[in-house]
Amino acid sequence: MISALVHYLGTNDAGPGFYVLAQHLGLLPKGSSATTRLEFWIGQVNRLHRLYARS
Repeated sequence: MISALVHYLGTNDAGPGFYVLAQHLGLLPKGSSATTRLEFWIGQVNRLHRLYARS
């Protein structure tokens, strides 16, 4: 999800809308813990870095 690169103001994290969208797309289970959400976001950021590093 390319929106993983957009940080929520005042935090080092994605905004709540990122996680709602991920749940809507079936990429993140509803009711996920803060740790699970953080791990998902980090994974998405890393995937984007790898994708664009190949360009």
